[in-house]
Amino acid sequence: MTHSLTDRAVTLLAQWAPAAERFWNPVVGDDTMGCYGPGYIHWGVQSNWNYAAAMATLAAQPDTPNAGHWRDRALAALRFALATHVTGDRTGNDGRQWGHSWISMLGIERGIHGVALLEDALTATDHAALRRVLTAEASWLLHDARRGDAAGLVAGLWNSSGHNVPESNIWSGALLWRTAQRYPDAPEAAAWRERAHDYFVNGVSIPADATDATLVAGQPVSARHVGANFFPNFALDHHGYLNVGYMVICVSNAAMLYFDMHRAGMPVPESLMHHQADLWQVLRRMIFGNGRLARIGGDSRVRYAYCQEYLLPSLLFAAAALGDAHALDLAAQQLGLIERELAASDDGTFYGARMGAMRDVNPHYYTRLESDRACVLSMLAHYLALVAASPTPQQTFEASVAGGWAEPEHGAALHRSPTRLASFAWRARGLTQALCLPPSDPQAISTAEWSLNLAPVVRFLGDEGGDDGAHRRLLRQTVQTFPGGFATCGAVMEGVDVHIDEGGHCTDQAVTHLAFAALPDDRTCVGLQLVVAAPDRLGYVVEVRGLHLNVANDVLNNRQRIIRDASGEHVLVAPPAHDEVVLIDGMWLSVDEILGLQVLYGAERLLIGRSHERQGGRYHSQYVEEIWALPPRPAGPGGVFGGRGRYYGFFGGWRRPRPVQPGEVLVDLGYAVLAGASGEVTAATAGGPLSLGTEEAPALVRGVWVAGADGQRYAVVANFGDVPTTVPVAGESLEVAPGTCRVHTFSTDL
Repeated sequence: MTHSLTDRAVTLLAQWAPAAERFWNPVVGDDTMGCYGPGYIHWGVQSNWNYAAAMATLAAQPDTPNAGHWRDRALAALRFALATHVTGDRTGNDGRQWGHSWISMLGIERGIHGVALLEDALTATDHAALRRVLTAEASWLLHDARRGDAAGLVAGLWNSSGHNVPESNIWSGALLWRTAQRYPDAPEAAAWRERAHDYFVNGVSIPADATDATLVAGQPVSARHVGANFFPNFALDHHGYLNVGYMVICVSNAAMLYFDMHRAGMPVPESLMHHQADLWQVLRRMIFGNGRLARIGGDSRVRYAYCQEYLLPSLLFAAAALGDAHALDLAAQQLGLIERELAASDDGTFYGARMGAMRDVNPHYYTRLESDRACVLSMLAHYLALVAASPTPQQTFEASVAGGWAEPEHGAALHRSPTRLASFAWRARGLTQALCLPPSDPQAISTAEWSLNLAPVVRFLGDEGGDDGAHRRLLRQTVQTFPGGFATCGAVMEGVDVHIDEGGHCTDQAVTHLAFAALPDDRTCVGLQLVVAAPDRLGYVVEVRGLHLNVANDVLNNRQRIIRDASGEHVLVAPPAHDEVVLIDGMWLSVDEILGLQVLYGAERLLIGRSHERQGGRYHSQYVEEIWALPPRPAGPGGVFGGRGRYYGFFGGWRRPRPVQPGEVLVDLGYAVLAGASGEVTAATAGGPLSLGTEEAPALVRGVWVAGADGQRYAVVANFGDVPTTVPVAGESLEVAPGTCRVHTFSTDL
């Protein structure tokens, strides 16, 4: 397999390189230097280092056409990077120099494997420049390192602390270690090595490290520990949300040093491995069977880019250093995704199909995306020979990742089986995100889209949208796990700190109550949604979407989805000619016969909101079909809701405000999602609202029942209120504590 993977990676680089020429910027008057991309500091520097490594790798392969040209490109890019460092003699293309910052060594770390392939082409001047840059960065880390207002090495559990920096601690340690090994005659080499251990121990660090007496590089972990970056169960609050992507980045930077040291015949520091195996055991449960990341906490950037790319070297590391028998197969699967996307490109660049709009308006960011993909392909070609053949797996990948995971303090839970991956994250990107889908079916995996999935969208006047949750605030949450699943319950304030031209300001305008349960039948998830306006103020809502199931519809599924409902099929080809709303017949539907949805109460009908433009996060990186539930039509003629077109138009995305009265209920519904279910199975699945007893039943209690795939019947009851309640279920009394969700199995007819 390894030989085949190398050939595939090199083929992709060879196909991409000519298309990347459009982004090459020569240095006027000096044909020995040039830059891929704009060459601005920060990410532009990283892109250029990535490109240098990719071209050096391509040029070093046997029988590469035009190999001399690609080597010249690699050398020119490297020389530009070295010359524009703060210790160099020229500025970058934005008139500034790079270096001596928390991120400046990242480009070096990602590109240095390519430098090893250029050694015989480097002049004495080149070698001196490389030493100058590496030793200057190592010295800065040892004596002058800063992260914001803090000096030296920092670490912190929450993003809000400003010290949650696991990935940069790892790449800082790696730069220190590799520089000390490369230049052992440097006066500070021993001090660089010792400081590297401190950075590594404070990379994947957890609260228990503060008292851990285990010796690492001659000192107890507790003596090196500065702070925890990860929660006890290895959740990561990076960028202010549950960031699966940066969990990958942490592993990837360990991978780079690990392989570079092995290739050079140099020692790998034992501190590099600190908690890497523990983190990997959690992270591998968040990888779909086809190599895509299951970002259960969402993503603030481009879908299936950047962090997704660096899963590739992480998988090689998992195979070589962590004994993962499935890792190479997952790497092969991920490579297949890259091949499919390049095949769909309109210009030979990696992201020409999905991100052509960005290519044409923002070459700085586009070249960053492109260079990351090129860089990891070069890593695969460079590192794969160092990975021994994987042992024969003793079980399937899905069996190896089956089971539950939770981080109650952060508000996240996951349960996975071969037939269903279910998750919920309260501190997702923008808050509140759920997933329920088969984890190994490529068609099902390609449906995944993160933003507020299976959570209401509520937007008040003055909120211009976006996926950062700027006008939302988490009020409370609880997570309970049980064999085969989990249940979670909580609330989010909507319409927080909204400003309206000119001089208007309002806050705390509605509360979204949510409960979500993964039932122990390996198929079904149940959700309860209740959105109630504040009792003491008038708001103006501009968007309300109940239920809100996202279905991506883009390159990897050939831009076509078939939605089946009670009357037949809707073939959705993306993009539609114009924004539109597709009305669904009945209260259930299935997506491609692999994902079922059934409304259990609280809606008049389902619809699908379709956009002519790509959606999917801040950078609009994939087409998305959005499935919403319409609440029952308000009584009375006239007004915004008086006409059919206006009613459906408003909830179908019409941007026209309407007043919301104090205490008004905006969403009140329950639903079930069935992983792997056909339309026939979905339509036949029994379920509905629970009778909560007398009229005096608490106003903030909701419940449903549903027939599970295992022949059991399940009641799901949420107490969104502040006092305990008892709910009758099939002749039994179910006690539900405040702010919790209970799952109860019964067999008696309701």
